This record gives sequence, C-alpha cells and structure tokens, in this order.
Amino acid sequence: MVRQKAVVLASIWKDRNIKTATKVKVMKSMVWAVFQYGVEGWTLKKSDRNRIEAFEMWCWRKMLSISWHEHRTNDSILTELGLERESMGRVAKLKLQYFCHITRGSAGQLALTVLEGIVEGLRHQGRPRRQWIHDIEEWTGREYIQLKEMSQNQAQWRRKISEWSSAVADPHRGRSTSE
Repeated sequence: MVRQKAVVLASIWKDRNIKTATKVKVMKSMVWAVFQYGVEGWTLKKSDRNRIEAFEMWCWRKMLSISWHEHRTNDSILTELGLERESMGRVAKLKLQYFCHITRGSAGQLALTVLEGIVEGLRHQGRPRRQWIHDIEEWTGREYIQLKEMSQNQAQWRRKISEWSSAVADPHRGRSTSE
C-alpha cells in the first residue's frame, strides 16, 4: 500500500518545476505517513529492518528518478538530498513512545497485562519467537524492569527516546547507556 502511494505520486516526482526540497516534504508527509501507521505494534526481525531500510532508499531513488542500472550508492543519494537514514529511527521513536504510554497505564490495564503476561502451557520446540519488547530492550540496552521504572518520569523518558532513536537510525553511531 505504501509503495503504491509512492507510485501514484509519479507525476510529482517527474515534474522538473518542483524543487527537490518540496518533493522531500511531499514524500515525508504523503508516503511516510502511510508507512508509519500502526508501526508501534510491529515486532521487527532483522529481515524486516532490512526491508524497511531498502524501502526508504527505493522511495528516494523513485523520487529522484534514479534507476538501479546507474549503480549509485545509497550514501551518494542521501548526500545529494542532504538527508540521513531516518526510517528505523522513526520506527524506534514511535515504539518507545508507545512503550511509555503502556507502562504508565495510559493505554489501560489490559495493554499492560498483555505486555507483562505469561502464557501457561508447554513451550513449543525450536527457537523462542521474538517478542515486541525485545526490540525495545535491544535498542535501549536495558531490561524491562529498568525501562518500566524510567518510563514513569516522562521528561527523562522523552530525552532518552531521542537519544535511542538516533542510535537506531544510525547504528554506526555509538550508543550511550548512561542515565
């Protein structure tokens, strides 16, 4: 559905009278808004992250009418646009905000029960499935109990969200684990 939205806007991407900065704003407001809908509830595997980042670059290539046959690197495209990778950082920011919302009880007690709940019964064979909370623990470098305590202070949590989401957007940047 998101890819379709980017394709529908092809007349804007091809119009040479529209500045690139305006096209970037259209991309962020029309295409990325559709992409971000419901992202808070996703459980991301490595393959999902790769697909999200590939889609981000596909969008920028589509906007600039750059074919894959031109052999342009992703870095050269981002440099041309004056942007950095931001899709995974935005996903992380939305998930972390939603985590705080749940742990403070704003989403209702049922959401917290589902997050903390343990399912009775036998464990199935094979590797345990990745859970929603695993992304948050991985991005922050902290355990659930620490995160729940930190999320009670909303001002502190907001400062940490921007730090953690920028580290997720650019994984080569060092992650700070200080409070």
